[in-house]
Amino acid sequence: MFFRHMRIAGAAMILSTVPASAGPVVYAVSNNYNDFTGEFGTVDLTTGAFNQIGPTNAVPLIGLVPGPNGNLLSVDQVAGNLDSIDPTTGAMSVVGAFPVVATNEPGNAPYSIAELNGTVYATDLYGNLYTLNTTTGASTIVGITGIPLCPSVINPDDVSDETLFTANGELYATFDGIDLTNLAVVNLPELYQINPATGLATEVGPTALGLDATVQVNGTVYGLAFGYAGSNTVLSLDLANGNTTFLDDYVSSPVPGGGNSFDIQGAAPTPEPASFMLICGGLLVAVGSRKLVPRRR
Repeated sequence: MFFRHMRIAGAAMILSTVPASAGPVVYAVSNNYNDFTGEFGTVDLTTGAFNQIGPTNAVPLIGLVPGPNGNLLSVDQVAGNLDSIDPTTGAMSVVGAFPVVATNEPGNAPYSIAELNGTVYATDLYGNLYTLNTTTGASTIVGITGIPLCPSVINPDDVSDETLFTANGELYATFDGIDLTNLAVVNLPELYQINPATGLATEVGPTALGLDATVQVNGTVYGLAFGYAGSNTVLSLDLANGNTTFLDDYVSSPVPGGGNSFDIQGAAPTPEPASFMLICGGLLVAVGSRKLVPRRR
């Protein structure tokens, strides 16, 4: 009974943070580069405001998708585990290790995840595509995408940005590579469409630099980009050609003194407020009915 009340209270709390005038709100996970910790919460795609839910995580997370039992799934950026997140409290638990192909691939690790038609897909630093078992974290390789490998496996001064996501029933990814020493582009930012049966990626067109999270809400595809030399931004993404349109900045530093330290690295849609109202209304009716019916043991 206590657990049930906590769930109802959590739904009410989320509703209270989404005013009727607000724009699309999505769940998000982030990396704080000041101390390499992670946050879970919601971000308003119209204003860029981030609302943290639950405690700060000791490690950052990458990717965010719907999981079993109403929870969300993400990947631990340090240990590479598949983790489950309770969206009402932010509590995180380990599902299991996400193993990647290791043969002749030094420094390989999980990269990003996406959910398509009930199947969770994942990539690694070498551009391999996997399916994931959402109850154990076990991975099964699908194929090689052909997306460039993360340049950090060759040069530790280099990094890359990748987001694996789904839109309109298709699997997509974006990728770029950056030399952090002088902020030079190593791999030009590109949008890809991926064949989920073979893993093969097809180039769609050039896109924005720094995309680390992409999510479709009400038919619009939104990208959240880390600003290497400027503000972190919310963009709309055209799947036909990779073009992006600036919408707003998102909060870049919840911790004092951390310019551009806050990088959103995964996003997933929240249930619609109307759906929440129906759920909560139904639960209230059920609770009221229980008062009128004698309890049976």
